[in-house]
Amino acid sequence: MGSLAPPSPDATPAPPAAQRRAGDSALDEALAACATLTARLAALPSATDPAAQRQALRELAAPLQATGVALARLDAAGAHPAPAGGDGDPLTGLADRAQLASASAGLALRYPDTPLMLIAADVDHLRHVNDAWSRATGDAVLQAVAGVLRAQSRPQDVLARVDADLFVVALGGPVSTTRALLVAERLRAAVEAHAWEALGAGLRVTASIGVAARAPGESLDDVLARAGVALKECKRAGRNQVRSRA
Repeated sequence: MGSLAPPSPDATPAPPAAQRRAGDSALDEALAACATLTARLAALPSATDPAAQRQALRELAAPLQATGVALARLDAAGAHPAPAGGDGDPLTGLADRAQLASASAGLALRYPDTPLMLIAADVDHLRHVNDAWSRATGDAVLQAVAGVLRAQSRPQDVLARVDADLFVVALGGPVSTTRALLVAERLRAAVEAHAWEALGAGLRVTASIGVAARAPGESLDDVLARAGVALKECKRAGRNQVRSRA
């Protein structure tokens, strides 16, 4: 599980230019992968022998996987730039921890007398994905999870990646704990139901999710720590579930 401790003061966020270069690289990678896949598909009709056809179809697995990874990178790098007011997370385009702190402080000022709900989602077994498939596949998983969170969240919610495999959704307004748990369960189910096979044969990804309410006057670190306790409970209970901590 990713750490919820404050980042090191020596950490240096990637500049916006790095994100632009990442977007250009992602586009080139996606175009090359699609070109390779297109060439393989175009060659299929020339195979008339059933054995040759079966072999040609089996050989599509690698270019299909490469194309899925490349398209996931392109989606994250090009379609969703980092939020204004900071560099953001260069891999996913979500807010970084500093931007989350700033946006959360704004929400606390807007709703000074009301608890605000925070959802922390930790990608289960990301290290296994990196080891069993590749680091590039692991990065594509993180980008895809970011895309799932975007698709399932409202414009007023604040989405951030605050550690290697840890995402945070700060709900943009007062909601009940029951409602926040329903949102968290929807996020969990959406991650589990995503088409992960497009990134790697046999790949399956789930997330453990912790929910905590930020009381008026409470620091972001304190509520993140309680969400972290809920995440640890998820891990001990088998992962791929939602827990909350008051």
